[in-house]
Amino acid sequence: MGIDYGSVRIGVATTDPQGRVVFPKTLVKVGRYGEHIDELADIAEELDPIEIVIGYPKHLKGAEGQSARAARALAHELRAVLPRPRICLVDERMTTNQAHAELAAQGIDNRARQDKIDQLAAAIILEMSINYEERTGKFPGETVSRGEF
Repeated sequence: MGIDYGSVRIGVATTDPQGRVVFPKTLVKVGRYGEHIDELADIAEELDPIEIVIGYPKHLKGAEGQSARAARALAHELRAVLPRPRICLVDERMTTNQAHAELAAQGIDNRARQDKIDQLAAAIILEMSINYEERTGKFPGETVSRGEF
């Protein structure tokens, strides 16, 4: 399961049962009172993924900014309510730009892109993570454990 976290919307992506084909799943609105955590946990329970990869938007020079800290907080909130699966933060630099370019190439206008961009970015994050694991035999990114925040 792939997640592209934003302060307003969260894109979610998944794979086919064999973990080969990645596709956008849904869009979750960020709630003022944390409702999005419950909704993401429900989606995770439905999908029963082996792993949840959350985009970690570091600055181009690798520094952790406000968005990266928010993604880390989301990972820890999910870890608190989901005893499994493995949750990790993966570098997502430029994935939103890539998603915009893909949608533009498909001829989708700016207004319609807003509803699709986060889901497509989540799919790109998930696909990059799967490719990394297949290529290296290692888990992508940084694993989020209980109690370390």
